[in-house]
Amino acid sequence: MEHLNLQLVFAFLQQHCARKIELILANTFDWNDIRLLLVLQREGSLRATARQLKVDVSTISRRLSAAETALKTRLFIRTTSGYQATVAGLTFLESAQSISGRIQQMLDSTQNSAQSISGTVRITSVDFIFSLWLVKHIASFKDQYPQLSLELLNDNRDLSFSQSEADIAIRLARPERDAALFMRKVGELGWAVYGHAEHPPLTAAEWPQHDWLSYTDDLAHVPEMRWLEQLKTSQPAVLQSSHLETLIHACKHGVGLALLPCMLANEAGLKQLSDGPVVFREIWLLSHRQTSQLARFETVYNWLLEQFSSSAQLLRGVSSSLNQRL
Repeated sequence: MEHLNLQLVFAFLQQHCARKIELILANTFDWNDIRLLLVLQREGSLRATARQLKVDVSTISRRLSAAETALKTRLFIRTTSGYQATVAGLTFLESAQSISGRIQQMLDSTQNSAQSISGTVRITSVDFIFSLWLVKHIASFKDQYPQLSLELLNDNRDLSFSQSEADIAIRLARPERDAALFMRKVGELGWAVYGHAEHPPLTAAEWPQHDWLSYTDDLAHVPEMRWLEQLKTSQPAVLQSSHLETLIHACKHGVGLALLPCMLANEAGLKQLSDGPVVFREIWLLSHRQTSQLARFETVYNWLLEQFSSSAQLLRGVSSSLNQRL
């Protein structure tokens, strides 16, 4: 009977102490002391604990006292054989061991996730960069990184990196400075004057007298539209579109002349009528400053750098200009 009563008392003390510890931990306890107390239980002495944690003995003594004050409970008693946990201390340390294990599991999981080259990376850009250039390189990307998935967002707005609207952005103009933004110029996109494949040669002085294709008025601020405005054509554009592929096909079918990216127009079989590019757009690669801390983001970012580097001449439209005019 006496043994049973002792078990009941011990169980009551465990439950009472656990509730008390939970309440106090939420307010005053320094969570950094959990590891210290666990090491003290394992080592059994202040000196050995100090040596293990690479601090001095007075620090261990002070932190133990602070922990017991915060908990309003004696956690250890000093005996001839060293420091031993009290009943309340054992209750605390059992919970602390579980907490420590969960924290370590969380840290390991987080680190593994950060180092893993897998998951989804969202890239935002104007549509034609994706549909008429980048998609040609994605097959080799998937062969190299089968666990990575790319989500392509056709949007030229300044999406928020801090709010996770996008991970990486490709822009055709230098963005406004942002403390959280890492920006890098990665190339230039050349634009030239084009006509259909059989169009006769024209001098620059003859351009204004011909029919022209144009971009819509909401794009009046972009360099190619400003160039067209300065051209001072004899009549309004016969066709306006914000969709680049539409203008390329219209030019291909002889609807009018057009100012187009060299890379795309040359591939479409159009005839370049200008002596090389007449407009250049800067290409900028944007990401959050902490992108390099996650392996999947850094991998895609570096892969994009490689694509822009290997396609530099193609994007500028300079190397192919002579071939198109021969």
